[in-house]
Amino acid sequence: MVDFILTLHRYNLYLVLLSSLVAGIWGLILYFRKSDNLKSWRIALLVSFAFGVLQGLFGLIMVALGLKPGGGVNLYYLHYVYGGIVALGIPLVWLSFTTNGKDKRKDLLIYSLAALVIAIVAVRAWMTGPAA
Repeated sequence: MVDFILTLHRYNLYLVLLSSLVAGIWGLILYFRKSDNLKSWRIALLVSFAFGVLQGLFGLIMVALGLKPGGGVNLYYLHYVYGGIVALGIPLVWLSFTTNGKDKRKDLLIYSLAALVIAIVAVRAWMTGPAA
């Protein structure tokens, strides 16, 4: 069971990275092209968010099973910080920085940049996670 969850956690990283990069780059293209057709992009952003939450759930399950990232040495707790940002990044942006639909172009830019930051933070989480 532990190995299965660990494998899912490892491979879901690629889905988080890919979906976040797609949502971020696609959103920036839509922003600079001044496009109003955002329905498909919003779905991509939600998919990215879902993969991030799933990654966090896998991580929580592994913590409950007694595993620690990086073998539990040095700065392993940073993996938890980065993982929390990946899992909760979009809701935090929604609560803190967006106009909640009043200015759709500004929201598009903010969410796109947030998706790119999530991809970067996911890479950083990966760097602190594997066992030494």
